[in-house]
Amino acid sequence: MKKIFFLRHAKSSWTDFSLKDFDRPLSTRGIQDAELMGNYFHSKKINLDTVISSPSKRTKETLDHFFNNSIPRIEFDKSLYHAHLEDILGVIRVLFEDVNTIMIVGHNPSMHEVTEFLSGSFLPKYPTCGLAALNFENEWKDLNAKSCELDFFKMPRELR
Repeated sequence: MKKIFFLRHAKSSWTDFSLKDFDRPLSTRGIQDAELMGNYFHSKKINLDTVISSPSKRTKETLDHFFNNSIPRIEFDKSLYHAHLEDILGVIRVLFEDVNTIMIVGHNPSMHEVTEFLSGSFLPKYPTCGLAALNFENEWKDLNAKSCELDFFKMPRELR
């Protein structure tokens, strides 16, 4: 069985309005939430084969705080910044079949949309630093609507 994790970046800071959206850093709460969610993830003792992330400043900072000192191999993919559903599916569908456990780190509304699309589950909200885990039983190229089962969805407020 394959496993997909979708992590939305943690809360970003809006204190400097001169920054481009791509360059916004995390807020203090965002840093705390990324560390909290990372601790939750690490408690599950999950070994990731690969992490694919948007290259924005807030996703990179989320990864730094989420993984702390145990950062896995991360591939930054520009198509995940302002991604559409097909962009995300395209990134996953071309993975090698020996890759079984992945994490995609990105933005909304795409993290919310892809999670609902693949699982067929309704999520009323996908807050910053929300983490979805999906199970998938086929080859990556066969990833499609309702082809996954939602294992869990965790929000930072549930861990505070």
